Amino acid sequence: MAYMSALRVLSLSLMCIPLWALSSQTPRGDLHGIVGGEAVTDVSRFEYKHTVRLLNGAVTTDAPELPLPLRGIRLSWRCSAAIINKNTLVSAAHCFPKSIGLKDPDTGQMHSAQLKDLKVEAFFKTDSRVDRMSGLRARRILAHSGFRDDWTSRVGDVWNPAEAINDVALVRLQEDIPADKMPAELLPAAESRLVEGETLVFAGYGRDLNDEQVSIPRLRSVQVPFRQVLRNQTEWYAGQGDILKAGPVSRPAGGCMGDSGGPVFLVRANKPKLAGVIVRGPDEVNGGCAAAVTIVTALPAFSKWIEDSLKELNQAAIE
Repeated sequence: MAYMSALRVLSLSLMCIPLWALSSQTPRGDLHGIVGGEAVTDVSRFEYKHTVRLLNGAVTTDAPELPLPLRGIRLSWRCSAAIINKNTLVSAAHCFPKSIGLKDPDTGQMHSAQLKDLKVEAFFKTDSRVDRMSGLRARRILAHSGFRDDWTSRVGDVWNPAEAINDVALVRLQEDIPADKMPAELLPAAESRLVEGETLVFAGYGRDLNDEQVSIPRLRSVQVPFRQVLRNQTEWYAGQGDILKAGPVSRPAGGCMGDSGGPVFLVRANKPKLAGVIVRGPDEVNGGCAAAVTIVTALPAFSKWIEDSLKELNQAAIE
């Protein structure tokens, strides 16, 4: 199946002010993070136990090549993540960029701005029915060394790349997760062969598009059909939308603003296993969140990297 390489991509996690403002279109006001889903209020559900909200922040450098209006800007954005052990989360690497593209408000020109002072805080629901959370600071972020912030300019087809994008990262927290949370079981590579139409469960803390920026997102989940493995064998395409001609569908379901890094579960024999993380979807010109097209990093393809990275994090904690 050939993919439409002309489609433009805007990372899901960065669909928020000020980064969402890079799109010239106005988001639809009737969609939520986790499009087509439902709020998770039952504390016994696996989505509640395994999903985390991330609030990230950084500052643009004072590099002389940057226009003055873009120097020293404080930025914040939202992502989601999944718990994989008592003090470690897995998320998307693009949630922790080293640089971003920003538009000069005076000239309208785009510039690549380096970031510094990255701070990440993980928030956990303390009451499933109330917008109240407790936060834990990240001790260390370990993004896959093969991920590049400018990867879209390095591949021939952003929708079905032959190259591995490596959009995966681990977050080591300063403290252990709250008592009512628990690690998700990772889907083994031996069980990772999916068939078209098989149900995946997405979860995330994406912001309601009607919410104020300071509002606390609600955890939502939705069932999304698996479609196919991409050419790089490390990513999956899921959703009801047509990736060849992405555009709004009548009943969209998938990821949206702030859901990047959120868990994707495969449930077989009533046993959920963490199969992937949400990483990207089309920009507003191509239907945005209403297009019901979501690309997922397949975690079984990175099982060795996750294992080695956990060892590295544990060794660094000892030293």
